[in-house]
Amino acid sequence: MSSESPGFFRQLPSAIPGLALIIITMVVIRFWIEPWMGDTVILGQKGWLIKVTHLNYILLGIICGMLYRNVIFGGTMPEIFSNGFKLSRLMIKTGIIMLGSLYTFSAIVQLGSMAIFLIGGFVILTIIMVLWLGKVFGLDRSMTGVMANALSICGVSAAVATAPAVEAKASHVAYAIATILGFGILTMFISPFIGHALNLTDLQYGAWIGTGILNSGQVLAAALAFNPNVAPGTAVSVAEIWNIMRVISIPFAVFAITVWYWAGKDSADNTGKKKSLGTLLVEKFPVFVIGFMAMVFLTSMGAFGDVGLKGGPPASDTIKMLRLVMQWVFGFGLVGLGGFIDFKELRQAGGTPLKLGLIVGTTKYVLALIVVLLIKDSLVAI
Repeated sequence: MSSESPGFFRQLPSAIPGLALIIITMVVIRFWIEPWMGDTVILGQKGWLIKVTHLNYILLGIICGMLYRNVIFGGTMPEIFSNGFKLSRLMIKTGIIMLGSLYTFSAIVQLGSMAIFLIGGFVILTIIMVLWLGKVFGLDRSMTGVMANALSICGVSAAVATAPAVEAKASHVAYAIATILGFGILTMFISPFIGHALNLTDLQYGAWIGTGILNSGQVLAAALAFNPNVAPGTAVSVAEIWNIMRVISIPFAVFAITVWYWAGKDSADNTGKKKSLGTLLVEKFPVFVIGFMAMVFLTSMGAFGDVGLKGGPPASDTIKMLRLVMQWVFGFGLVGLGGFIDFKELRQAGGTPLKLGLIVGTTKYVLALIVVLLIKDSLVAI
């Protein structure tokens, strides 16, 4: 049918210029800019730019993407590069699937009830807080429903998944996403500085941002900005397993918000068309989570050799190769992420949704840090 959207392979040729720009950008950063920063002497200290600013290829890639869109291209990504930057989202999801090679099921079980209780508690309490503030501020019921799941789980994905269930308008989703991305950009850049200032370990830092940062892509960026290494026990391995546990709760959260929305909706207003809950869950559940779990299964079965977990044999050559590939895949994907950060759109996220998002986002971010510091001796490394 001509009305169908073009498939992946049909879109690929038009994506080549954008992908080429992304790849060239990351190659220049990793082979020239980052080594130059490490060798440059400022104030008598070699590598001052890295040691003091904590800039690495991840943050530099995001900054380059932002500069492309907002400065070089004047706020709009040119058509020739647009499809390539859109396709870069697939790189982030591919990288998260590959992260499954850092874990085995037995290692995940070691996280214990403390992690499950903490993540579940934050999801539930955030939803309750948003629903209450939405009522206090007189926010539209659909807008409140979208914000509740967006702020409690994983930002953009949860907002998109919830929107059809609560009859949300496109403007509601746009406001939610802009608010989340605006807050997330701030936390993405300040979290590594806070983590280093507090001398947090990779375990503590990963648990904090995996719980406290709103959007999955920004959790990944903040983790790699703190420690760009990809291995068991590093910030990214801890943050992503906590984040994945949070993302898995999407179907349950969509169910809860759907029930809340329709239970409180005026029974006389039955003009809205709605999909069944089962259809929503099947259509909107993030497939990359299934891919991640499949990779964990393969790793647990020894498909890639030894993982290199703490106290065990060293990582196999295959695992080491996968981790090297992951670093590049994440680097490419996060240059693309920077290209989607539009300063004009962020400025439009104002009014009540912004107020609610800032209150809830800040509360969650700060409270997650406090809780992690209080239970740091009970956190389990895997």
